[in-house]
Amino acid sequence: MPVVNSMATAGIVALPGMMPGQILAGALPTEAVKYQIIIWFFIAGGVGFGMAAALKLLEMRLFDERQRLRLDRLS
Repeated sequence: MPVVNSMATAGIVALPGMMPGQILAGALPTEAVKYQIIIWFFIAGGVGFGMAAALKLLEMRLFDERQRLRLDRLS
């Protein structure tokens, strides 16, 4: 499931991640939600950074200095 779709339903359909543990441990629900939102943003940022890095590496591998697609480098 894409990260953005799972972020849209976080807290509505399921209690994700560390939030239930914090609430059961006695933390304020608002603090638990704040930490959970931070975790979701870090996950989304990590996925975005990972995809950008993978696409840049793929571009460096498959294209030459004149931006021509080099299919011989695909294998």
